[in-house]
Amino acid sequence: MGLKRVFDILDLKPTITENENAITFNKVKRSIDFHNVTFCYTPDEEVLRGVNLEIKAGNISAIVGPSGAGKSTLVSLLLRLSDPSSGRVSIDGEDLRNFSVSSLRQNISIALQENLLFGTTIRENILYAAPSATEQALADAIKISCLDEVIDRLPQGLDTVLGDRGARLSTGQKQRLSIARAVIKDAPVLILDEPTSSLDAETEHRILENLHTWARDDAGAMRAIILITHRLSTIRRANRIIYLESGLIAEHGDHNTLMQIEGGRYRSFVAAESSTSSSSL
Repeated sequence: MGLKRVFDILDLKPTITENENAITFNKVKRSIDFHNVTFCYTPDEEVLRGVNLEIKAGNISAIVGPSGAGKSTLVSLLLRLSDPSSGRVSIDGEDLRNFSVSSLRQNISIALQENLLFGTTIRENILYAAPSATEQALADAIKISCLDEVIDRLPQGLDTVLGDRGARLSTGQKQRLSIARAVIKDAPVLILDEPTSSLDAETEHRILENLHTWARDDAGAMRAIILITHRLSTIRRANRIIYLESGLIAEHGDHNTLMQIEGGRYRSFVAAESSTSSSSL
């Protein structure tokens, strides 16, 4: 039965296709744009409804909102795991459907709240995303993710074997390693899904400051960083906050601007999250 299921999966044909003359995606100069994007999983279930959104290169954009608002769907459209039911997604004005699928996905890096770690060394776990990365690139990724202080305390440093599923590291340390793995890929688009949920406030602050610098580095490289998170300390440090509700962009702006809106949805969200955090102490 198991083998039959494997062959059933292998026989599936991808619903996402690419143009014969697809071009290669390798950088973001200006922005990622959603133009009047609607998406339906079924004809009577609109997950996104007329979304117009600009994610600027060189900035950190936070996408927030209640569960089921459409945050993960936005990311899946950017990765072309699905295509919009109507509207389009573009990078620097070029429709995503004009890029080759492989180049698009190779140039988008993702760090999840829980990433799979292997029972090998820290070095091998980080380099898994970019096996040919230089020692300098490895050092930079470790510094940006504030993983260096963890490595310095381990007996064999970078060559310390982590054990099954990274058993030698705490949850917060695993998250730092996952961020390092995402950064070393040096992709022009970085998606971080609840990346700092298990970090202390000071470490989180330093990592986000490092990412702000990395988004627009001295060499002129521009990167678009997208945060999906409920953690207020993370959200506040984004250049722009996009509040999604029921598939619509209800509000957008920086933290201070949105907090000035009387009866605003983001303001209510912050009050609810703050109340939840206080009651759990």
